[in-house]
Amino acid sequence: MSSQAQTDVAQGARKPKSKDRMWGVFILIVALVTISGYFLLSPQKLFKPGDDFGYYIGLAGGLMMLALLLYPIRKRVKFLGSLGLLPTWFRWHMVLGILGPLTIIFHSTYHVYIPFFHPTGSLNAAIAMICMLLVSGSGTFGRFFYTKIHHGLYGRQATVNEIKEELDQAGDVKSTFNFAPEIEKKLDWFRVQSEENAQAGKLGLFRFLAVGVKTALLTRSLVKELRNVMYSQAREKNFSAAQINSMEVMFLENKRLIKSYLSAVRDASQFHTYEHLFSYWHIFHIPLVYMMVFSAFYHVYSVHAY
Repeated sequence: MSSQAQTDVAQGARKPKSKDRMWGVFILIVALVTISGYFLLSPQKLFKPGDDFGYYIGLAGGLMMLALLLYPIRKRVKFLGSLGLLPTWFRWHMVLGILGPLTIIFHSTYHVYIPFFHPTGSLNAAIAMICMLLVSGSGTFGRFFYTKIHHGLYGRQATVNEIKEELDQAGDVKSTFNFAPEIEKKLDWFRVQSEENAQAGKLGLFRFLAVGVKTALLTRSLVKELRNVMYSQAREKNFSAAQINSMEVMFLENKRLIKSYLSAVRDASQFHTYEHLFSYWHIFHIPLVYMMVFSAFYHVYSVHAY
């Protein structure tokens, strides 16, 4: 891969933090609405699933779940390629994958009656609800795996190289951590160790977990070491208040670089394992989607037929 191509991929690999925050806020709001809905709807004082209002809520949720199929169709049917950007379709796929189940839960008023345990229970409704919850839950895991692999291995490696260039600001003359050579050595050691562990194509489960733990522990220890070195030098040189303020700004920037670099090295080393996990997730997720669609259609049919 050319250096220009690696730079382009690296720029795409920088995931905007604002989008992550927006997604986190969205999940938090959904969680609060879900919890609040339990206390409002579970007593079935406002409506019941069989009421007109309950029916139309269920219909809206069913249409949302049906709309989820548009994303895989958009990916696989060539003549639909001009209809919007695929990432936009994926975002709406994820949003509907959360709002749809939430609406269905509201429709059920948080009650799932299984025939073996309740005389008025509906087996197909119970199966449809269970499949829907499994699909929604597995979709959350799928999104996590997707974010780990969708930039590709070259994108991950390019991101590591890009941050490394930030660390080596002036080439061989001076680096960001020239005042703390031990930190430089530990950063280089971590990259070498992580790359060696990933040489076989994928990490074993133990090493896969160990890389994550090492990243967290090393990040914490290096930030602490960075703080001690910088403040120790400030005391030795009797920094003024203005110099200390400037040093604190530099500390925060160096802290960001350490965290970004270690996280990028970790993601690059874990890439192939996440790739395999994503393929296994597909094997689990796709049959559940078919089961959910079939049971949902049968549930709608039985409601109107009987």
